[in-house]
Amino acid sequence: MKKFQTTLALTALAAALAAPAAPAAFAQSATDSDSAGQGFVRGELGKTKLKDTSSSDNVKDTSYNIRGGYMFNRNIGVEGFYGRYYDKNSHNLGFDQNTKLDGYGAGVVGKVRFGEQTADTGFYGSGRVGLMHANYKASATNTTGGITTNYSVSSNSNQPYYGVGVGYDFNRNMGVGLNYDYFHGRVRVPTTGSKVSYNAQTLGADFEYRF
Repeated sequence: MKKFQTTLALTALAAALAAPAAPAAFAQSATDSDSAGQGFVRGELGKTKLKDTSSSDNVKDTSYNIRGGYMFNRNIGVEGFYGRYYDKNSHNLGFDQNTKLDGYGAGVVGKVRFGEQTADTGFYGSGRVGLMHANYKASATNTTGGITTNYSVSSNSNQPYYGVGVGYDFNRNMGVGLNYDYFHGRVRVPTTGSKVSYNAQTLGADFEYRF
């Protein structure tokens, strides 16, 4: 699955890099002000599933991402982002638990239209790939016989992230989209200290403004 997701993202980026070479896309080029670069900001709201790679266990929570960056042309650009993927309280085996996962990163983004590449409106496909830093925090509290025991661990991991998406641009400045993102990390269980690997998969909708 991970290899397939990586392939999807890299394919979208490769297509975006190749698109500017198409004669029709840049026949008007240097004097066409619409081909100039644009900054962008994007808000994403979705659902993230965290899955323990050693079992079938998984948990889900509402997530959000805030992204910003710069498109050098219609097809290729860079981005930076912050995302909050999970933040929930639970009660298991006599323990009150809280688990949080967030992260930030930077990468390369690509965009290809399903039609005329020089158009500012219409449907498009997108891909992104880069590096991110994930922060996992877990705490657990248990009270037995009047004695309270607290556990708390923080784990950080650096890894690639991948994403693909489709969307629709209303005009040169505004658009909406649907995105799928994936990354992999490692955490420590607060009660035992043992390491656990997880996959994070996010499906969400976005609104983007370009300036």
